[in-house]
Amino acid sequence: MAEICFATGRPVTFGLTQTSMAPTMHSEVLEAVEKAVAEGANLRPQTTARGVGIVFGLFYRTPFDRAPEWKALRKLDLETKLAMLRDPEQRARLVAAVDAVPSPIPMTSVFVMPDGDAVYDNEPGQSLAAVAERMGTTPADAFITLTLERDGKLLVNFPFLNDDLGEVEQMLRNPLTVMGLADAGAHVGQIMDASQPTYFLTRCVRDRGMFSVAEAIRKLTSEPAELFGIPDRGVLRPGSFADVNVIDLDGMRLPQPEYLHDFPGGAGRYVQKATGYDCTIVNGQPFMERGVHTGALAGRVLRSAPATV
Repeated sequence: MAEICFATGRPVTFGLTQTSMAPTMHSEVLEAVEKAVAEGANLRPQTTARGVGIVFGLFYRTPFDRAPEWKALRKLDLETKLAMLRDPEQRARLVAAVDAVPSPIPMTSVFVMPDGDAVYDNEPGQSLAAVAERMGTTPADAFITLTLERDGKLLVNFPFLNDDLGEVEQMLRNPLTVMGLADAGAHVGQIMDASQPTYFLTRCVRDRGMFSVAEAIRKLTSEPAELFGIPDRGVLRPGSFADVNVIDLDGMRLPQPEYLHDFPGGAGRYVQKATGYDCTIVNGQPFMERGVHTGALAGRVLRSAPATV
């Protein structure tokens, strides 16, 4: 990537995450980036504010879908699924199916999301394995019990990248990294990372004080705009585009993802809303007010300056 940067004279950005499969890889990459930058390269790794994870629930996919009996549930509506889980014979059949075809995902790495606001702390005691052990049963049986207790709305999260939040914090603090890499559409029934900016503002900034509000806003706005060569964006100054978020940081909340069937043909996807965004102004026109679209469509496709030449 440094060679590409030197050959083209253009900035190069790429995704960088920590993984338990290669626990020192991200640090080694950052060292290589720092060396290349010292030699004149413009390399900027992108990373996330929390884990990149698969969301499992009875709505669509479960951690146990390797077993045919669980995979078959996807074709059913939620009420039919719940009825099957409440039936003792069907429940026993599903639990036995996991014993016959174990999940390839370690249940120590799948975390139960508590009722209420979304939590992504990856506490070992909240893993599905730990919860099942406290309940004196198997992870599959615990998943069924918790799903029924929440009337089908249980969600569990499997952060397969950036699961060590201490290392994530160190990457975020590196001046060469930028915020990015948030999957918010490619895996509509599996990943919901559109909430990364809200998580960053609430958990990392407000609750933990990792960054000042000013530093956080810069990392979310002017820093990526500068990297991608998009002029007059991400800053509040005369002559720049009037794109503004008016936020209530103390009142900001991040609910859990929801599974909606609002795609053509009734297809489903995860969405995740947020509170605390009082108003979003695009090109000087209020676009969203407290989470509701105003009807204004003043936006435009953003292109880097070289792309418009």
